[in-house]
Amino acid sequence: MSEREAFEEFLKLLRDLREEVEQEGAVLLVEGDRDRASLVGLGLPATSVLLVHHGVTLSELVESVVRRGRKVILLTDWDRAGGQLAHRLHALLDDGRVDLDLTFRRRLARAVRGETQYVEAVLAWAERAAVRAGAPLEHWITPLG
Repeated sequence: MSEREAFEEFLKLLRDLREEVEQEGAVLLVEGDRDRASLVGLGLPATSVLLVHHGVTLSELVESVVRRGRKVILLTDWDRAGGQLAHRLHALLDDGRVDLDLTFRRRLARAVRGETQYVEAVLAWAERAAVRAGAPLEHWITPLG
């Protein structure tokens, strides 16, 4: 996949994520504050991005997520710890109470082409990719509204 194709795939993924949040009420589950900031910087609403690491047990988090949304999209990092966390959350959430989605995590990893292992760095990656594609990121993404 060329750099331009990867960026176009990323933009499609971002549109799809926003649609899931806006139309389906999906909850995005990330590891920490910087991950949330990165996604919010990409135009996703902060209220739809929940943190795994915010002082509750995984069991408490799962119950909170189940009460909150019909669909849960896991967006953990692509390092070893993020993979292990995704596996644990998958085991806890894959009981039919919510629609669990891991495809966005895989699609995002493919789009950034190994240039980062961390969700918190996706905004910076997108800003660089946008400039290489010919315009600032704001040109490529539309504000929520």
